[in-house]
Amino acid sequence: MYNARNPCLATLLVLFITGPIVAQVNKAGTIHLGVGLAAGAHATEYRETVRILGVSFTNKSTDGAATVTLPLEFSIGLAKPVSLGIYLEPGSYLDSSATESNGLAMLGLQPRLYLVNGDRFAWLASLRFGGSALVIDRSAEGTATTARYRGGHLGIGTGIAAYFGDHIGLQVHLNYLANNFTLKEYDINGANVPLDNFDAELLTRGIALQASLAFKF
Repeated sequence: MYNARNPCLATLLVLFITGPIVAQVNKAGTIHLGVGLAAGAHATEYRETVRILGVSFTNKSTDGAATVTLPLEFSIGLAKPVSLGIYLEPGSYLDSSATESNGLAMLGLQPRLYLVNGDRFAWLASLRFGGSALVIDRSAEGTATTARYRGGHLGIGTGIAAYFGDHIGLQVHLNYLANNFTLKEYDINGANVPLDNFDAELLTRGIALQASLAFKF
């Protein structure tokens, strides 16, 4: 029979009741850091519009692209089921034209919902929204071109986190990503080309698999 005067038994009872509540992957004030690698496959649509004497001519084409990025993430727990953070994701973008060099970067806010929030395991749902930038360099027959794009970025994903101890673990995420790029600058052999009568958009839609080393404090 339980004896309230037994301090050892009372302590064990308190730990049994409160342990599963306080020992969770996320709670208010928890700081999360992540660094990883992501690989993606994307469907792309390119639209260009040329205006001649006030008349617009539009051309569209579709393609595919692959991305390899380095996700850097920081977030803080707002409550047990919710965290809010930022992400910076630099990397590379390669389409079917096999561009010689390129650069991709995404930056934005990332709220996360902890659908399962256990001691060392969590199942998460994420939303990402922010901005993105893309630089594509091409060189052919003595002509070098550089196209610089910027635009909006939106993503939604799900993932799991498994921790080996109180502070270090692994996360794996599957994300759906959408980018709407607008051409901002265009150079030919280092000389800037005015875009007064020319518009271009690059739309990408795809999925990326991300694996990250995760830290929490």
